[in-house]
Amino acid sequence: MLKAYKEKYYKNNFQYILVDSLGKIIDTDDSIIPSESKYSIQEVHPFFESISDLFTISNQHYDFSCVNLDFEKKSIIADIVIYTHDNNENIIIIENLTEHYNRYQLTAQTRNESVINSQILELKNEYLLEKEQFKNNFIANFSHQLRNPITASAIFSKFLSNTNLNSEQKNYLDIILSANNDLKYRINDILDLAKIESGQLILNETTFNLKELLNKIATGYQIFATKQNLDFETGFDPKLPSYLVGDRYRLKQIIGNLINNAINFTSKGQVSLHVSLNYIRAEKASLHIEVADTGIGIDKSEHDSIFERFTKVNPNSQNNRNIGLGLAIVKYLLAQMNGNISIESQSNLGSKFVCNLSLKTAKESHKLLEVSHEIVYPDFDKKKSILLVEDSELIQLSILKILSSNGNFFLNIISNGEDVIPTLKNQEADIILISNTIQRYSAEELARSIKELSTAHKKIPILALSTEVFKEDLKRYKRSGIKDVISKPFDDKSLLDKLYKYVK
Repeated sequence: MLKAYKEKYYKNNFQYILVDSLGKIIDTDDSIIPSESKYSIQEVHPFFESISDLFTISNQHYDFSCVNLDFEKKSIIADIVIYTHDNNENIIIIENLTEHYNRYQLTAQTRNESVINSQILELKNEYLLEKEQFKNNFIANFSHQLRNPITASAIFSKFLSNTNLNSEQKNYLDIILSANNDLKYRINDILDLAKIESGQLILNETTFNLKELLNKIATGYQIFATKQNLDFETGFDPKLPSYLVGDRYRLKQIIGNLINNAINFTSKGQVSLHVSLNYIRAEKASLHIEVADTGIGIDKSEHDSIFERFTKVNPNSQNNRNIGLGLAIVKYLLAQMNGNISIESQSNLGSKFVCNLSLKTAKESHKLLEVSHEIVYPDFDKKKSILLVEDSELIQLSILKILSSNGNFFLNIISNGEDVIPTLKNQEADIILISNTIQRYSAEELARSIKELSTAHKKIPILALSTEVFKEDLKRYKRSGIKDVISKPFDDKSLLDKLYKYVK
């Protein structure tokens, strides 16, 4: 039985051809290549024509692998072995390995495709990283270009509001302030999105007064809604804890974005904010937040997509509007806080956004600590000297106006980095403010140079005026000797708070 199988295998896969030194076929079994009718092996296939000289050399052994042999009715891929003898008889052994080489080729092709796909994926990842870096650099530069004029506009508008204006002028000024605030929020949204996508948005947990925060939000949006001819209704659960531990700014941002969205899509009627307590358990308070409106509403088919960036509500309607980034940021922040958000809405029937999130309850000792952080503006025996290193005239004028109105500071302004060290060698400074965008110099480079001057200069607090407020940026500033950062755009309070915090 085994012999029969062996004969069958060999017959289908091997052929033996006996030829003389000139290539004339002496004998063959014709199991693979029909060659009986051929006078010489050279006539069987051009391959043998190309090696015919080998038959004249006696007692040699030749191996040829993966030889493609094409005939009229079939093609094979074979290994060919040739033995030459001195008796004018040469043996040619042809092994048909077509299936083997086809499988090998398929395997090699699959492997090559895998390598190619891996390289393509690597290139795509590099491209995406470069694209992300370009986008973040663009956002940083773009935001800087806008933050200086926004800062100046806000500061001088506030000072203008304290002058004698008639009712018409006050209305115009209110519009300017509203537009300025709206632009500031839009820029902050763009920067927050950049932080989110780069994984650099970090929650900053502190103890804060929840009821005070909610009342401030209510007061601010009551004025805003009234200007839009809308009613603004609030309801806060008396069981809400007074103090919580969490990111106060991000909680305010969540509620503010939801209210802004509601007002934006409501032309008449009412917007409401309700905050209640679900429960307090394991030193955590679960909050229930509802923001509702009587606006255009959102079709059920769009309930998921509205949390995506720049989604249009009711795109086929004349009343379609772009949501922007607000809701996308809300959803991300709630996810970071282990919270959730849902929507109840139908077209033309208003909307209600419902959020649930848990924050730590504050202990009594922590409540007292929060009060101690309030900045008090004392009067000094003599005015303090501030050195400002800033090349933007708008920021120079803004800070000059704030400090002159306060009355406790002298201001010395330098517009380029080259003059910083010579100035400090000849003049004293109680605090140094350095912009992060001085031409040819970074704030860190200047800070390190100042600290190297003398022991006295090491003690001067250096603050950066910066649009770069990511976590890594703050660490970089700290390493260079910069005490703190004043984020652009700033107002008079944020600037003075930092100055009074560090002045001796």
